[in-house]
Amino acid sequence: MSDIPNHMSPPYSEENRDDALFHYTSANGLIGILGSKEIWGTAYYCANDESELATGKGILSPLFWSATSEMIKADDPLVHTFSSRGIDIREYAQDFEQKITLQALGSLCAYITCFCKPKNEEDFRHGLLSQWRGYGTDGGYALQFSRKKLLAAIENANNCAGLNYQLQDAYYTVENPLKSEVLSHTSAFLRAYKGYLDGLGKLDFRKKSMPNPLATLLEGPLESLLDYLVHTKNEHFGEERECRLSLVDAVSSNLNVLPINYFNRNGLIVPYKKTPSSSFYLLDCVEWIVVGPGPRMSARFKSVVQMVRQAGLEIDVRPSHIPFTRV
Repeated sequence: MSDIPNHMSPPYSEENRDDALFHYTSANGLIGILGSKEIWGTAYYCANDESELATGKGILSPLFWSATSEMIKADDPLVHTFSSRGIDIREYAQDFEQKITLQALGSLCAYITCFCKPKNEEDFRHGLLSQWRGYGTDGGYALQFSRKKLLAAIENANNCAGLNYQLQDAYYTVENPLKSEVLSHTSAFLRAYKGYLDGLGKLDFRKKSMPNPLATLLEGPLESLLDYLVHTKNEHFGEERECRLSLVDAVSSNLNVLPINYFNRNGLIVPYKKTPSSSFYLLDCVEWIVVGPGPRMSARFKSVVQMVRQAGLEIDVRPSHIPFTRV
């Protein structure tokens, strides 16, 4: 990079590495973020991981299977009620977790902004090659955020605007601390399951209404389940060391905390929400911009420096030294 004079590099330490979060984007994405002072969170089901929210499935089913087995062993009257209708009560144990999840996601949507945590000094200074390959079709850029500053900005936005943003590391195994949090609500989930079975047992088929299994699961139990599903990813994505900025909002436009927008990604209509610039001071959290490996590095570096200075931002710029050429 001898043709890019006078560029600096951040001092490396484990503390600086652990504080750094990288958001990889294109030239258009960088221009948009710096110009609007906002960042987009896209609907979870439009992520590039087709197993999104599926990796953590099955966490509650053993609870319902065990409770159902106990009912059969105790010769519970509900077992006979369903049997007289030609129904094996164990079918409900198999389906109840899916019913909870589907009804929850039918009324709520998680909007996600992805960051990567550097694993070592090389990643910290120059970025992750797999991300440059994926996002850097035009060379790419990465905004280096400070986790500490981002957490402070989240707290301010949540307090000022009544939002529920959170910053949470992704896990690449189903056994993780978020699972323990879900299971701490075991009694609530089991009460909901038993209430659901009781309601079905007393069901009047002349009525169209059905018991709602979510009624007793609002707030704590349901939030912990969504949190676990959103942040538990397939192990094959582990190299990304992802950290997620997430916002859970209502699907119904009448209940939205933030307005919803849409963009076209190769025919996929992607719902997204913007961080509110009036309360979420995003650019205060950005310390560096990394110019990704690609053609015309010197010109791209100078353009970003000019854009940052013209905007009056205190953000440093450096080039990635990864010798990657897109063929």
